[in-house]
Amino acid sequence: MRISTLAAFTVLVALLAALAGGPGAAQAPTESPEVTLGRLLFWDPLLSGDRDTACATCHHPDFAYADGRELSLGTGSVGLGPDRVDRSGGAIPVVRRNSPTILNTAFNGVERRRRRGGQIAFDGTVASVNLERAPMFWDNRVRSLEVQALEPLKALEEMRGTAYGEDEILDVVVARLRETPRYVELFSAAYGDGTVIEAPHIGRAIAAFERTLVAMDSPFDRYQRGDRSALTAQQIRGLDAFDDAGCDRCHDGPMFSDFDLEAEGVAEHPLLDEPDVGDGRFRFRTPSLRNVALTAPYMHNGTLATLADVLAFYDEGDSLNPNVAQRGNGNGVARLSRNFRRVDNMSEREQAAIVAFLEALTDPNFDRTVPAEVPSGLPPGGLIN
Repeated sequence: MRISTLAAFTVLVALLAALAGGPGAAQAPTESPEVTLGRLLFWDPLLSGDRDTACATCHHPDFAYADGRELSLGTGSVGLGPDRVDRSGGAIPVVRRNSPTILNTAFNGVERRRRRGGQIAFDGTVASVNLERAPMFWDNRVRSLEVQALEPLKALEEMRGTAYGEDEILDVVVARLRETPRYVELFSAAYGDGTVIEAPHIGRAIAAFERTLVAMDSPFDRYQRGDRSALTAQQIRGLDAFDDAGCDRCHDGPMFSDFDLEAEGVAEHPLLDEPDVGDGRFRFRTPSLRNVALTAPYMHNGTLATLADVLAFYDEGDSLNPNVAQRGNGNGVARLSRNFRRVDNMSEREQAAIVAFLEALTDPNFDRTVPAEVPSGLPPGGLIN
């Protein structure tokens, strides 16, 4: 992402700052009934089969709405983040992938498309994002936050557990919500008097809440608005090195991601009993780099502990996965991404500068609110204490 390219969306980052509550931002509007409902659903373990796990269990503000683990432990476990432990005796397997942050998922899929006159189509608002087409999960297997929000409820190892089948859990959850007077009131407030709670309402409400989790006023953004003191000399060198090394081929645009799928040859996680094929060809989505310094460990399975480890992996330029070859051979072995092979020849000094630059993409001023209680009366976040 060259400085000349970055300058093309200097106006954009000012708009993002206003959205995120940065300098000159207007006072945030009162939270809508739909967002209030979504926040409570996000924290309520009533949505899990065994009433022990919430969305917030693996997407907690203490870990920038991730969980700080290589692979998540969902239902059947207790504790928070890296301290969480299995109490199912192995009956509930580990979640197969690293829990990504949901900060800024409101902007998943944005592109640096230019309109006539050189303006960028994305203007820093949710209204400028194609919400129905926004890619979700590490393999882009569903589109939109509304659809994504319901998938963990159906996943055995995430929230469903063994008590209910995948084809019945949503009906179970809907019945529980209908039997909870406070939720009946909240759904009516959000969607109209007499609303009969259905599964799509759950997805809509959680998505509405998640779209409020925006953190887009980093030192880098302030630098782009003209505050030349916002970045250190090392971070500025890191910005140049990030571009020169080729990182911007995939980590481009306002979100520092093209949201495409790439095969990078990440080593398989030793806790998995079979390879994770990603989209079917061992490809996984390019993650956003915003707030990346807060969301270790890295890659789709958390096998790289630090940003320095990530850069060392790219600098080597080799696949660590026997299913992903340097060159495709036509025998079912995936081909290593060409963009991955182009990121190399970084000195230790350049790698340290890039890490410093990535740390400048951090905006710590995001919503960290934990509800004191949820309508079910269960512990907010599930068994995390």
